[in-house]
Amino acid sequence: MNLAQATRMVLEELKLTPSEEMPLHRPLPWRQSLGLRRRGEDVRPIFWRNRNSSYVARTQTWDEFPNGRWTDSRSPAFGELDTYGIGLKGTNEQNIELWGEPKSLKDLSDIFIRYLEGKLDRLPWSEAPITAEADAIKSDLIDLNRRGFLTINSQPAVNGAKSTHPVYGWGPKNGYVYQKAYLELLVPPYLIDEVIDRIKQNPDLTYYSINKNGHLRTNTSDSPNAVTWGIFASKEIIQPTIVETISFLAWKDEAYRLGEDWAKCHARGSPSRKLIQGVMDEYYLVNIGELAHGTHNPIDNNNADATCQ
Repeated sequence: MNLAQATRMVLEELKLTPSEEMPLHRPLPWRQSLGLRRRGEDVRPIFWRNRNSSYVARTQTWDEFPNGRWTDSRSPAFGELDTYGIGLKGTNEQNIELWGEPKSLKDLSDIFIRYLEGKLDRLPWSEAPITAEADAIKSDLIDLNRRGFLTINSQPAVNGAKSTHPVYGWGPKNGYVYQKAYLELLVPPYLIDEVIDRIKQNPDLTYYSINKNGHLRTNTSDSPNAVTWGIFASKEIIQPTIVETISFLAWKDEAYRLGEDWAKCHARGSPSRKLIQGVMDEYYLVNIGELAHGTHNPIDNNNADATCQ
């Protein structure tokens, strides 16, 4: 019982681990860890937005956790993928019952669309059901999946919403929160060049693109790019969610591993296993974000004059 893995498994089976449900008011846009050493932590990469437990497990050995901003003071070493809590949840039988046995790319797209429509509780890359935050862009996400782009993480642009907003709010009262539009998806190899060319035509967009073998392409520097921030009375600007290179490279390994675990739920040589493994072997993991805050999609018109200068 002195091993963290055994203790965590017992607590999970007893349903004594912290709930995944969103609290009525969130101090930060992501669920904070209850660990004593992490009390001051207030910055995380967006890649683990839907896999909170995995991020905590992979960073549990860090000497210190980012506070105030993401800098080189934190350890760059993410934990191994074989650590308990990081792999695909559920048994093979449970996952086949949940996601079925896809035999075509359309079948795969339909699984992602069912998740976006709230008909599935989870995907390999998302531990919890889709939240209300996605409502503003849900139709666009569904359209992307119908076109063969498999979306695994996203957030809409938010321009000066009150910190008490029931969907987008977080932090102290009487503040304003902002976030840049963000999208992460799996892109077919025959479309990756065209996608990147279109991104380059818009100077306000940044991207990272990588395949399973680690071929990285990006138009950004190594410095972190905040994608969520808040302004509150008598406080410095809080930037709790970022995008940056080292974390993306660590997330890439996990993202492809989760897809391969899904493939292995199916029998060797089966059409479903060949299909999912083929996607993992060939598709590119891409994230797209805004370089500067987009004021084109305010979600609270009453706060349209709120600024973040």
